[in-house]
Amino acid sequence: MAKAHESLSDDETKTDGGAARRRDPRLKELGISCMLNTEVGSILAVIRRPSPSDPVADDPTAFSTASSHLVNSLKSLRSLIFHPRHSAWRFTDPSVYLSPFLDVIQSDDVPAAATGVALSAVLKILRLDVFDERTPGARDAIHSIVSAITNCRLERTDPISEDAVLTRVLQLLSVVLRARASVLLTDHAVCTVINACFQVVQQSAHRTDLLQRSARHTMHDLVQAVFARLPEVRAAESGDLGSDLEDDDGPPVGYGARCMVDIFHFLCSLLNVGEMVDFIEGYGSPSISSDEDVQLFALVLINSAVELGAKQLGSTRSFLG
Repeated sequence: MAKAHESLSDDETKTDGGAARRRDPRLKELGISCMLNTEVGSILAVIRRPSPSDPVADDPTAFSTASSHLVNSLKSLRSLIFHPRHSAWRFTDPSVYLSPFLDVIQSDDVPAAATGVALSAVLKILRLDVFDERTPGARDAIHSIVSAITNCRLERTDPISEDAVLTRVLQLLSVVLRARASVLLTDHAVCTVINACFQVVQQSAHRTDLLQRSARHTMHDLVQAVFARLPEVRAAESGDLGSDLEDDDGPPVGYGARCMVDIFHFLCSLLNVGEMVDFIEGYGSPSISSDEDVQLFALVLINSAVELGAKQLGSTRSFLG
């Protein structure tokens, strides 16, 4: 029997009688505000009470001076959150509420716990679709997130805390490529995300088994997310999108076959045991891969890419060139 009701949108809910009614948009706005306020408060609490194992904890004055800019930035955001004249979050430049968290992620003057909370905050912002590809400033915002992840500072932490932060980094990398605004990412940015994840995969070889499994799972997920767009790229190359490329009301066209070709070549290069594996020039540091296990992992990734793009790989000019 066919279902009586189709799935409801994010802005709809069901009454006791089963009828759909519009959810008050102010409730979502309030929920986002409360979430941001909670994350800001959590980071401020961690910064003000750094872990005893943190090197800067022995000198509270020095820590306060180094983190004063971060604290002021977070306080400014908190004062804006419930401001009566504040417009809807979807129409607010994302950099307004992202910058304080991204600054914490890139700072080496905060404890690992604060970095972890900041990563979690950005993760929630993306999962809640606080901004999308149509939000003013979304392009700069999604690229600033990628930049912050790749510049995440972990110098002042212990191995256990570092593993916890790296796990958050992996989660955020996965969500970035699946967020609605991910269509605005450039080829270079997508390659940077893949390279950042691969670096964690390499680091995890000398860490806990859980982190290693998480890193490889995330790498697999990222490859699937990228190559899942190949049909759209093929349509664009064939001119099927036509006027949409120039139509402001059409869907944004983001990264394309160029990054997919580079990623595919990189995965194939992992099969060369004992040779230097150097990712696309300018995206990251070279690394040594001589483990047969890495070869098997690369084959799994290549297989996923081929499965997702089987019909398009052979007919896409960029792959044949």
